[in-house]
Amino acid sequence: MITSNTNRMTTAKNPDKRWFCALAISLISSIIFAPMVDAGCACSAVGDWEAKAAEFLKIDDASAMPSSSSDAQTITKTNQPKAVSRSESFPNGEILKPMKSVSSSDVVLDVSNGDSYVRSHIKNAIHIPSRDFIDSDGKLRSSQELAIVLGDAGISRDNSVVVYGTSESSGEAEFAFLVLRYLGQREVQLLDGSLADWQAAGLPVESSENKKPGADYIPEVQSDVIANYDYVKSNQAQIVDARPFVEFGQGRIPGSTALDPATIIKGEKIKSAEELSVVFNRLIKDRPIVVYSSDYSRSSLVWYALQLMGYKASIYTWEDWKEHDTANSQTSATKSTESSAGSKYTKLGSK
Repeated sequence: MITSNTNRMTTAKNPDKRWFCALAISLISSIIFAPMVDAGCACSAVGDWEAKAAEFLKIDDASAMPSSSSDAQTITKTNQPKAVSRSESFPNGEILKPMKSVSSSDVVLDVSNGDSYVRSHIKNAIHIPSRDFIDSDGKLRSSQELAIVLGDAGISRDNSVVVYGTSESSGEAEFAFLVLRYLGQREVQLLDGSLADWQAAGLPVESSENKKPGADYIPEVQSDVIANYDYVKSNQAQIVDARPFVEFGQGRIPGSTALDPATIIKGEKIKSAEELSVVFNRLIKDRPIVVYSSDYSRSSLVWYALQLMGYKASIYTWEDWKEHDTANSQTSATKSTESSAGSKYTKLGSK
């Protein structure tokens, strides 16, 4: 009893000792149980980091990791090489406009000569029949007359123009494209497809007529688009005859090569780059070409295909050749009858 009372008295006299014991027990407990507390918080900490990383990297949580085999397949497809578009396959494919890349900033020009525009046309397209570019004698109008036709329709040289016709095989759009290039149009492309192709792709059409306010079309004539008689006769260029073969057999520019426009068309579209390279394999790539015909649509169709393939080409007309060369042809025919072996004119139609 004396001992017990003595201990109680001693403890009571030393209150700091109790406080020290409690503090020691608390510290020992925190050291023992601290790893367990950290482990319990680990998941929460990582989750916060992932959320912040996703936000920083702009990663969608749903797409960060493939959650199924279909997701993995999607990622595999994304890593595959991008398919080359038809326009990209040509050496000069920028002059060909994919249908789905036509935008509201483009002026879409329908140049069909029939009544197809009245029945249906690409939404917002304006109409200039390609025949309006030719005068009553069948000749190409002057640059000033052509500028008036385009300006009255609301087109200026600053517009981005996309041209299309009844079909690519008609040559209407190619002729209009040539006219615009001749006048120095800065941005002009041929639609890669016809109205039927446009409709088949589910793109919008309408039947109401569209009008644009008149514009000042200021031409900047490109003389290398249309060849003249002296250049054709100079033998500087390869000459391609795009008339029907019957007409080619009846008479042609000396040294010319026959090329039927039908050979550059497959279905209703211009052939692929690979196919055109076979059609044009007789032509020398580094030497300029002059395409001539009695029909602007036929010569323009061949000319445009040559442009696509990166050839330097211009067009000419059979009528102009006959007008300038009648006297020369008669003189040459007389000389060849009298003598001159090896003359280019010894036989009509020979090279």
